[in-house]
Amino acid sequence: MTLYSNIYQAISFEELYFTFNLYQYQAMKPKLNSSSWKLGFLISVPIVFASIYHRQAQLTSAGIRLLTQLPFTPTKKRGIKVDLGPGIRDWNQITLVGFMDKTLPDILGYPIEAVAFSRFGGFNSNRNYSDFQNPHSLSYQCWYGAYVVFDNHHRQRFGFTPDGQANFQDALDALEADQRLVYQNAGIRLHFEDGRVVRQVGDVQQQIIEENGNTWHRLTGQAQTWSSYHRGSLHQKSKKFHWCYGYIPTDADHGVDDLHSLTYQGEFWMRYEEKWQASCCKFFIYPRFTNRLGQIIDKGTPWLIKAGQAALAGIRFDWKF
Repeated sequence: MTLYSNIYQAISFEELYFTFNLYQYQAMKPKLNSSSWKLGFLISVPIVFASIYHRQAQLTSAGIRLLTQLPFTPTKKRGIKVDLGPGIRDWNQITLVGFMDKTLPDILGYPIEAVAFSRFGGFNSNRNYSDFQNPHSLSYQCWYGAYVVFDNHHRQRFGFTPDGQANFQDALDALEADQRLVYQNAGIRLHFEDGRVVRQVGDVQQQIIEENGNTWHRLTGQAQTWSSYHRGSLHQKSKKFHWCYGYIPTDADHGVDDLHSLTYQGEFWMRYEEKWQASCCKFFIYPRFTNRLGQIIDKGTPWLIKAGQAALAGIRFDWKF
């Protein structure tokens, strides 16, 4: 494979470090003469810069998501690795990591350590903003990912009731904490009468599933909230949101209002790891909403549901020690 195609693939799939590995590999090849290297370099440089220019939003987002992986989170401190697997086709492959050290305690009323790992749609239909922010995309406002919540003297076995049953309220609280992180970065100030930004809708279904030797409690249900979709900037401090998800021009028209309401549908899988003293959760959610024409749009297409469930099956929680 040529140097150009490797670089282009690296940019396309956001695995930017492949490019650096490629340079190192090329430098070490004993049969590569200096003239061919120089020629390849001269040809590749303008192509790389052109690709970078046309993919500024995508690369900025990839860089931001890489930066979120650097802090010494509670999972790193305990030697726990969360791998979201191969993921969903056309979604970002670099995981976004969020330390819910403030949002989750604010909801629960006591300190607790929790880390969120998530992925969303890539920059496919528009190079300036992700599919996550594009109402016309199949992946609009869709997420999949994982949480790890650690025990302390305030709370043990998050996600479960004292008799060992799955607790949907805890799953809802985790979603609430994650949504608050998104809203804070975007400058969104919407909330319900009780101050929450997510609330349960309808009944919850529960299943116990054995998967790869682990017992999971699978919860399926719905929750109402608001989309983070908006044109322009809501607040001067919302740059981090745009760096991560892209920027929608103020004159764009996707047939929906800014910050329109939506109902999430999806599933939460929970299990408790005794040796880690931590609750592990994996989730996949997708929205249903009404556009300006009064049409109900459901992003839960058969393709997406199948892809999301396959992504859930690919998530791994590992212990290094």
